Amino acid sequence: MAFSISGMVSGLDWSSMISQLVQLERRPITLLEEKQDTLSEKKTAWNQVNSKLLSLKTAASSLSSLDDFDVFKPSATITGSGSEVGDLLGYAVGSNASEGTYDIVVNRLATAEKTASTGFSTASGALGLSGTLLINDQELTIAATDSLSTIQQKINAMNSGDDPVNVTASIITVADDEYRLTLTSKNTGADGFTIEDAPGSTVLSEFGFTEVTAGQDAQITLDGFTITRSTNQITDVISGVTLNLLGADEEATITLNVTRDNDGVKEKIQDFVDSYNEVMSYIAGQNTVSEEGETTGTLFGDTSLQTIKSTLRRIVLSEVTGLDSTLNYLSLVGVNIDKTGKLSIDDETLDGYLETNFQDVVNLFVAQGSSTSSDLIYVASGRDMEAGDYEVEVTQTATRAGTVGSGFSGTLGSDATITLTSSGGAERSITLSAGWDLATIVDAINDDNTLGITAEDDGGQLRITSDSYGTPGNFILSVSGGNLGLTDGEYAGLDVAGRIRLSGSGDWMTMTGSGQTLVGDDDQAVEDLRIKYTGTGTGTFDFSFTKGVGELFDNALYTMTDSIDGYVANKQESLQTQIDNLDRKIEKMEIRLTKYQETLNAKYTAMETMLSTLQSQQSWLEGQINGLFGS
Repeated sequence: MAFSISGMVSGLDWSSMISQLVQLERRPITLLEEKQDTLSEKKTAWNQVNSKLLSLKTAASSLSSLDDFDVFKPSATITGSGSEVGDLLGYAVGSNASEGTYDIVVNRLATAEKTASTGFSTASGALGLSGTLLINDQELTIAATDSLSTIQQKINAMNSGDDPVNVTASIITVADDEYRLTLTSKNTGADGFTIEDAPGSTVLSEFGFTEVTAGQDAQITLDGFTITRSTNQITDVISGVTLNLLGADEEATITLNVTRDNDGVKEKIQDFVDSYNEVMSYIAGQNTVSEEGETTGTLFGDTSLQTIKSTLRRIVLSEVTGLDSTLNYLSLVGVNIDKTGKLSIDDETLDGYLETNFQDVVNLFVAQGSSTSSDLIYVASGRDMEAGDYEVEVTQTATRAGTVGSGFSGTLGSDATITLTSSGGAERSITLSAGWDLATIVDAINDDNTLGITAEDDGGQLRITSDSYGTPGNFILSVSGGNLGLTDGEYAGLDVAGRIRLSGSGDWMTMTGSGQTLVGDDDQAVEDLRIKYTGTGTGTFDFSFTKGVGELFDNALYTMTDSIDGYVANKQESLQTQIDNLDRKIEKMEIRLTKYQETLNAKYTAMETMLSTLQSQQSWLEGQINGLFGS
């Protein structure tokens, strides 16, 4: 391999000279790398902007819907007993609660049924018993070789799968030669569980089960009304309130107060204010100039950042259209903006309005719709929905799928089977026995029916009706046997139909019905608007829509922070594209520079080689000449 040492022959340090020449040629690359660093710093800064905007979006989202303001706090006192509230009752309040005061007496707790067998001399030895038991109508087969432990394991294994038996088995050791099998219902309540011999079996008597604890329902007295439930957790008595019964004391009256949590709402508003100020502080910091007149922010003078600032500030200062003129700005309820663009809360003003004008504060933040017709109910809206007054024309009302039999005599003449198939494909077959009256038939069809299809007595005839309106409630009916007078077939409901337009406009916008709900079609201002019509007559109805500050911020910030098409994402993508382009450009320039350096090295190496050859020739000639003169 050929190599040379710089200047060995020529005495010229051409290696250093080449390095300097290459360094001069590298200057454009260095400038591009510095530009890359600047772009990377900007991208990092935009990441920070996005993070702060997302925090603001979270805070704004928590103030954008009516449910966000359903914040309640419970408290309870007890009278008539030395017990503490916590000894008798636990409670929790959800967002669908309402303010109220309730007097509660816990009369008794729900208990689970428990039975115990007669004593057996062994737990592990074969009992010599065989037969089949029905526990909650599920078969338990016992073999002569089964021990008490084996039977216990078999019962407990029945608690798995889609249809668990909901009875647990245990073994109690009373003495060294006395073992008892206990069965306990997994569900509390008076219904307990059932255990019986299967047809043809007589093994149950061998176990001699006796009741240890009777299953019983819980009972409370609420505002003078006696209420029973099968469990100690009651969720369906007071809307939005869960009661956990812990102890019983008929002498104790617990007064439960559910009040609106104004402090919780104010905390949400404070979080919004703090997040807004964080964004504005960051933007202000990016546009800071030092005392020496040098800019210090990575995004100094960035017009995109200024656009974000202007957009957010404009929302804060804008009027919420559709509200009373005395309460249509944030500043009117104590949320003020100063000359630096920062928000602050006037505690006395906001506290006062939360106490006396709570709904007016809500209206300033949320998106909501209303109508003078109680049949037209706002559900939700899309981001592009504009505030204003609208007209909704309902051209078809929703109906439920259903059918009613004819000719039923009052008693089922022979066994029958009804098969119901829901619109989702779920199927249920109900066996009806000869001699049943209509009430028994209705109960049998409705018992544990999860298809959303209900049976009822319609003037002595059987009616089958979907619980849901429109096509979601469609079902298929098939009947074999009996004299119910029902016709096999597919039964369908009608979806509501209608359209909407801005008041005074001649341009109608289309909507699609599903059950009782109308949904604004895509690519329109009302896209994703959802309104529910529960009326029975068609016609045109007024509808007003307002967008509060929370909703406006949520929509604007979505446009800014969406990870795919958001304003910030596009900015970051543009910066990354520039960085990638510079990478490719630098790579090409590095290749050219390497070739340039290799070319120079080759030239100077060749020069050294040539000089070395010339010097060798010179030495040879000098030797020849000196030899001639010497002769």
